[in-house]
Amino acid sequence: MTLSVLDRMTLYSQQQYRQDVFSFYAETLADVNKSFRHAAYRQFTILMHGKLTAGDRRIVTACCVKLIREKFPSLSGQYTGFIPGEGPVI
Repeated sequence: MTLSVLDRMTLYSQQQYRQDVFSFYAETLADVNKSFRHAAYRQFTILMHGKLTAGDRRIVTACCVKLIREKFPSLSGQYTGFIPGEGPVI
């Protein structure tokens, strides 16, 4: 998990490959950390569940959320949290 989900270079490569909008507009440390958190959650979900369809959401385990938030903290301490999609929540 450390290399595939928490490594900055792995996440940066993944962001560039996906042409991630969050990474293009990241100017401050808060923006950079937010973009890395988003990429890390996506990377974890892909590793655990494979590619998901639009609207399909999966809950990231609390231990993984904790590690990602510790590695890429929000300067304000505020996080978005899980947003359910249209599909089933598993």
